[in-house]
Amino acid sequence: MLRVAPDALEATRDEEAVRRVAQGVLAAAGVRAAAVAGPVIVAAAFAVQAGLRVDVTGSQKVAMREPLEPVGPAPYLARSVARALATRPDGAEATGGSQLTGWQRADHAILDRCRAALAAAWPEMLAELRVCVAQVALLEGRAIDGFTDFATHGAVYINRARLGASPLGLPGPVRFAEALVHEGTHTRCNAAQLSNPFLTPAAGGADLVRTPLRSDPRPLAGLFQQAVVLARCTALYGRLLNTESTATAALTARQDRLSDGARQAIGTLRQHSATLTEHGLAVLGECDALLRPTAV
Repeated sequence: MLRVAPDALEATRDEEAVRRVAQGVLAAAGVRAAAVAGPVIVAAAFAVQAGLRVDVTGSQKVAMREPLEPVGPAPYLARSVARALATRPDGAEATGGSQLTGWQRADHAILDRCRAALAAAWPEMLAELRVCVAQVALLEGRAIDGFTDFATHGAVYINRARLGASPLGLPGPVRFAEALVHEGTHTRCNAAQLSNPFLTPAAGGADLVRTPLRSDPRPLAGLFQQAVVLARCTALYGRLLNTESTATAALTARQDRLSDGARQAIGTLRQHSATLTEHGLAVLGECDALLRPTAV
């Protein structure tokens, strides 16, 4: 069950449910796999469902690595990038593409500073991320800023540009911390809704709606996840402002923009409250509560 305030214990329970499903799919196909879930195992389960032959030899070693592990290009990750590129809206940035790239020494240093910033500002969030995010893959190219794919659940994909400072003065470690919270929250939602859906079946027939984070109209399910992501990222900046001594104007401006988006998402979902489950309504209420300390 999802809690908008980070909860590593609940996250562990939901990740265990994902593991059981993936292991069950592989066992039914006669495929022996590691006892611990990870993006490789989930990708293998999806491949089996598609009628493909898989080899998960050595996948236990991959699954047993440290959480938030920087990961280089790999075929199962590249397939996710190809799917993400194929679903981009018409009229989206057509140049630059996006592809997986390896981690450089300087990138590792920024990731370390990012984790330190999260540990100081919001240790509960870092603890949950360490449960949900097994691998962090870097992208190059302007087409995709970041994404998750349930077919490689446990991996998050973030553009390398987020490791550097923004034109408006946000430091690289702060930008990457936001990206981890953003994509990690999508990962958290994907696992939670497997056992406890946020939306009723009727939501699938609802009209597409405008959302704060996408230029193209999106299903209510996408808007719901955006509301949780934006509420958490708003709260992140509130906490960073209590621990960071520089770039406070840039942090405040970013917090205000995220808060506006969160309130827009929540307002639209309130207009479609009949399509939310009891769990979904509770999560929406928690989004409201998380935003209250930052209200003007």
